[in-house]
Amino acid sequence: MLRTLRILLIGLGLVLTGNPALATFHDAQGQCRAGQFKCGTTCCSGGQRCSFDGHCIPLGGTYCGGGRSCGPFERCVAGGARCAPAGVNKCTSRLDCPGDSFCNGRGECERITPDPDTAPPTICEDGRTCARGSSCLPGGGCSRPGWFLCEETGSQCRPGFKCSDHQGCVPIKAIDCGYGKWCKPGEQCLPEGGCEKLPEGSDP
Repeated sequence: MLRTLRILLIGLGLVLTGNPALATFHDAQGQCRAGQFKCGTTCCSGGQRCSFDGHCIPLGGTYCGGGRSCGPFERCVAGGARCAPAGVNKCTSRLDCPGDSFCNGRGECERITPDPDTAPPTICEDGRTCARGSSCLPGGGCSRPGWFLCEETGSQCRPGFKCSDHQGCVPIKAIDCGYGKWCKPGEQCLPEGGCEKLPEGSDP
């Protein structure tokens, strides 16, 4: 009787301590342990959810994609690469905020108030007058106020964007694929179009 009780206690200890051999599958046939369910090639515990691409989402968590999840009271930011406090404009650092704002002492994204523009209107070579914050275009006319011209491509980009190779604009934090096409940070551009997640350990 004592021997049987000892074996049962050892088995219970292995389960509770998360023995790596039992952490994912119960046996060689790929069956999940009791209380778990199959999710892709892994097993999720009770209370977790299975993502569309086979990853376990913690209880109360939000799935960001690529196997990354944010916990309760958090949201995915920076293309799913980071977590920030849940709620409108909540943040922990400037990385959680749009490019034209910063994270203030209350943990909220606050827009950067630009200094008053006291510059006079721009007079172009053809005699045209461009409004404050705009510039003369090489072919005539003016850029939109606040936008800037990509000299190599002739494209106009709005704030928060950068010039794309050959033509167009892409978000300033995006990976530029050329011609206005882009991928999220942590991804790479594919020659035939589209994006692919970078292999683990590779430089972005």
